Amino acid sequence: MNNDIITVGDRESADINLIWFHGYGANNWGFEPFIKLLNLNLDGRLFVIMPNAPLDNGKRSWYPLPKEHDGVVIEDDEGIINSKEQIKSSLFSYIDSNKKTYLGGFSQGAALSLSMGINADIDCDAIIAISGYVPSSASLKIKNKSADIYLAHGNKDTTISIETHVKSMAFLKGKGINPYEFVDDCGHTISKAMIGNLTDWFYKKL
Repeated sequence: MNNDIITVGDRESADINLIWFHGYGANNWGFEPFIKLLNLNLDGRLFVIMPNAPLDNGKRSWYPLPKEHDGVVIEDDEGIINSKEQIKSSLFSYIDSNKKTYLGGFSQGAALSLSMGINADIDCDAIIAISGYVPSSASLKIKNKSADIYLAHGNKDTTISIETHVKSMAFLKGKGINPYEFVDDCGHTISKAMIGNLTDWFYKKL
């Protein structure tokens, strides 16, 4: 696990810890402007912890990418579990246990947030998943049904399709979890409308 961690906000005065995971092939500093804007919109109420994924064949990846065989998607469940253990150990010292903790991310980082939050790998009060999906849903253990979940997706996303988002929504609802959903007319990105909607959602939680 790469210990190259960026933090945004003031740990002492913030109301919420937000752990933010970037997407596959990206990095934490690429999301720093978005995170700073979000925290500005929320009057500095967040302390954001932004780790970097380790390099895998020259690209940063939180866990092994799924493979397809004869039309069937096969996920490396063991690889995902091992990755989550490393992530937990690297973030422990940054989290103020006296405050609420949210997990969030984009794309693969969104998938990681959903997996870690629902499986209670990190105790969290809410999960934010933008342009993501629920990974390893067949073997995922549902241990945390109380966390609020925010799902946003673009209906023109060609990287992680809107159909994948719909399947994730159906999976969660089938497990008795009812996420908040926002769909925008955009591709694989965090749109201006998403930022505004997420800000409004956050204010209702503060």
